[in-house]
Amino acid sequence: MKKTFLLFAPCLAFLFLCACASQCPLNAPCPAAAPAPPAPAPKHAKPYRIHVVRKGDTLWHISKMYQVSMRDLIAVNHLSNPSHLIAGSRLIIPSKAYTHPTKASFSSEQANRVRREGFIWPVKGRIITYFGKSKKKISKGIVIQAPAGTPVKAAKSGKVVYSGWYGPFGHTVIIQHPGGYSTVYAHNQKNLVKVGQWVAQGQAIARVGKTGHASHPCLEFEIRRENQAVDPLIYLRAQ
Repeated sequence: MKKTFLLFAPCLAFLFLCACASQCPLNAPCPAAAPAPPAPAPKHAKPYRIHVVRKGDTLWHISKMYQVSMRDLIAVNHLSNPSHLIAGSRLIIPSKAYTHPTKASFSSEQANRVRREGFIWPVKGRIITYFGKSKKKISKGIVIQAPAGTPVKAAKSGKVVYSGWYGPFGHTVIIQHPGGYSTVYAHNQKNLVKVGQWVAQGQAIARVGKTGHASHPCLEFEIRRENQAVDPLIYLRAQ
């Protein structure tokens, strides 16, 4: 038995060396093991929180609770009467990532031209939420259902004063118009305009999406007069 093993030992060693050579040539180093896939990047924290107003809450108390200024709370929630909070309503609590919309200025020619315009529909579709108070929430605009990617058009000519992420509204564009009006376009898949840009009525400013708290593709559209939300259906032309 021992002699038999000694006879076959050189053959076994030769076969072992041939196997190694087929995988790693002697004149080249063996490749290193594949590196482990990188860990997924951490998700960024949302730039807002939501506070459900309780009976007895005041804006001052809420601002102290979350350590945010009353000015920011009023601005981001468009509160026309900050001293009167409705129990059960939801307030956006902005973080340091929140930036205020800018203010636009217009030439006399722009102002005169735009004042002659009415408001057109920003997108065609079925209205699934109407302006005003419902059983679930208070809506400051209307929500129009439309296919994802549909172009969103400027309802009236004006200047873009905000284009970015706007809390639960997702990607949002705000356009200011002469005469104290502004329009809001929320839950966009993508914004197509930048702050300071002049846009003409009917120009594509975004694409319909479902960002923010939207669960399906839609456009949340608001018209504000002197920073107070009004019913868009009063101003929009018949489709």
